[in-house]
Amino acid sequence: MSSWDRSRNLPWSRAIHVPPADPEMGAEDIELKKERVWRELSREAANEQKEIDAMKNGTYVDQQQTSNESGSGIDSSGISTAAAGDTQQQTSTQQQQIEKQPEVNFLGYVGRPYQTSDLLRNTAFGATIGSITGMCFGFMDSIRAAQSSELLKSASRSAQGKFIFQGTYRSGMFFGGFFGVFHTIKYGTRVLVDPGDLGEITLASLVVCGGVFARREWRASLPYAVMLIGMDSFHCFMREDGKA
Repeated sequence: MSSWDRSRNLPWSRAIHVPPADPEMGAEDIELKKERVWRELSREAANEQKEIDAMKNGTYVDQQQTSNESGSGIDSSGISTAAAGDTQQQTSTQQQQIEKQPEVNFLGYVGRPYQTSDLLRNTAFGATIGSITGMCFGFMDSIRAAQSSELLKSASRSAQGKFIFQGTYRSGMFFGGFFGVFHTIKYGTRVLVDPGDLGEITLASLVVCGGVFARREWRASLPYAVMLIGMDSFHCFMREDGKA
């Protein structure tokens, strides 16, 4: 027997008729009740699924206990939720203030973060620029000395060329090392103290120029060293003004 045949044999006349709450809006009231029941069932199913997931993760908390605690304003440890929130806010504020405070080095100053790549780049830049400029200085000095010396005037072209070449590469090596040390000291000062471009240039100039002045055979190169430092200082200050 099919379901249709069985439904025809049911005693529909004996079915209990449930009167609607409002006779005029009976159908709509039943539909609203159905929708309300459906929503409650869906909510209960969702809550049960959340509880099952929480129990699997080990974070299950009784909803009744949580609602009672939230209604009374006291957590499981007996501390007021308002006080706990204020304490947590103060702690986070203190942590943010600590994170914002700059780190102080062993000298008691706030410098720049040290990076080996920056140190090598500054040293290589100073050595390269110093070598190129020093070779120009040495070439000009060697030409002047060859023209002013009676001994070199009478020498052969190869001897004069060798003299000029030796003066050029020696001056290039000297000023390359000089300017490389100058930029290394500048970077070290920036990392340790960070006094700004003026302070870095002043301290590095005193150190390297004092070293050049201490050796008698190097004192003849001191004007060129000061000129090299002056060109670098001019470039730094023009870069700060946005003109370079």
